[in-house]
Amino acid sequence: MSEDIRWEVVEESALTLTDHEAIAAMLAQAFPSWSHWYVGGRSWAGMQPERRVLGRTEDGVVLAHVGIRRMFVTVGGEDVLVGDTGLVGVSPRLQGSGVGRELMERVHDVLDGLRVPYGFLGAGEDRIPFYAHLGWHEFPEAVGTFSAFTADGAGIVETEQGGWMVRPVTARLEDWPEGPILLNGQQV
Repeated sequence: MSEDIRWEVVEESALTLTDHEAIAAMLAQAFPSWSHWYVGGRSWAGMQPERRVLGRTEDGVVLAHVGIRRMFVTVGGEDVLVGDTGLVGVSPRLQGSGVGRELMERVHDVLDGLRVPYGFLGAGEDRIPFYAHLGWHEFPEAVGTFSAFTADGAGIVETEQGGWMVRPVTARLEDWPEGPILLNGQQV
């Protein structure tokens, strides 16, 4: 990788409008089919993260991003505290360069620091092997339900099977409850 990346963990309340605009610009490039979500200073799709891991150039261009928020999900009727992890993106020009792996290693450090029982994310089928290689475990039969919004703000309920992944932090994977997952809101 030829780019010098400056890594930082930023609390949501410390981000400026310029930061949000830089994050939104990179997310729009990383997720072109969702680029209509990331306009101006809108640097989130569902719930705003609590913390973000950012990789930037010296002049502030965002090259890598992930958002994390502590929240409870209900799994098989049991409430479980998780570090909901989402908006994982790397600038298209750096995909395949190892930046995503470095980003997720930094995410693991943040999750460890939050001392949540589990990290939790929803991944597209094509990304599951990447996360699995980094210690995330998929529950392929798990059905997850969450609140979502369309880009124009209409609320909808979504249900998806597969792609729900967990990384043990302070708990054991064997202690993850069985059953359907209710996100009790939106994803990061």
